[in-house]
Amino acid sequence: MHTPYFPTLRSRLAALGRRTAQALRRISLPQLEQCLLSYLPLDLLSAEDQGPNSRERIYSLRLTFQGFVWQMLKPQTACREVVRQVQALFRLKGLGRVKAGASAYCQARSRLPRERLERAVACLAEHADRRVGPGGSLGKRPVKVVDGTTVQLADTPENQERFPQLPHQKPGCGFPLLKLLALFSLSSGAILKVIMESYHHHDLRLFRQLWEDLKAGDVVLGDRLFGDYGSLADLPRRGIDVVARLNAKRKIDFRKAKRLGRHDGLFVWTKPKVCPP
Repeated sequence: MHTPYFPTLRSRLAALGRRTAQALRRISLPQLEQCLLSYLPLDLLSAEDQGPNSRERIYSLRLTFQGFVWQMLKPQTACREVVRQVQALFRLKGLGRVKAGASAYCQARSRLPRERLERAVACLAEHADRRVGPGGSLGKRPVKVVDGTTVQLADTPENQERFPQLPHQKPGCGFPLLKLLALFSLSSGAILKVIMESYHHHDLRLFRQLWEDLKAGDVVLGDRLFGDYGSLADLPRRGIDVVARLNAKRKIDFRKAKRLGRHDGLFVWTKPKVCPP
């Protein structure tokens, strides 16, 4: 909590800290079920009309989603622990017995449709922004932060092919690398959209894929990587402003700027001679 980001939540999180995370991790599956009912629309996790997730199963789309969220709240929790929670839930509701094996749950989790998960993320983000109010806005304009990171994946042939390692990595060493670029709300800290690609995709190329999720009036906040000519030239024409640090390669010379105040000036950038791919 040594950062000014997320001003609305800062006072709460700084006071609660680890206790908040511990309370979430102690929540049971029935408690989580009641919590999610107030945040997600009922039709979001309803059964499909046909195809996958259309049959009546113990691990329905809704129950599998709730079990998956419960599992993610508890790092390093095995699938069999989710099954035990489902067994307790069925006994509590008098719905009969559930087999102890985790195979059915694992198969149901692999069938979770990505489109539904993305809609759930969007619904939760909207709810979070309504709860915290306009604390992270700039002149009543919503501020959306963009940033990227990488994570290591399981060392499988499929992952190695789709998410190759660094070119200087020795064969047989290291793990596949997944690059994530996220767009999230400065007011609540809720994730709005995530782009996932291999490490070899540049952040600016992935950032272009997030433009369709930006709206006129938004302010995009990013590090010096996102203060590029293309973003600063094109996004304002869509009614979207960009706030970013100056790229290290671009030199500051206030003698060539129109002075607006101390450490503040209006500069003119020329279009690069070479257009990036």
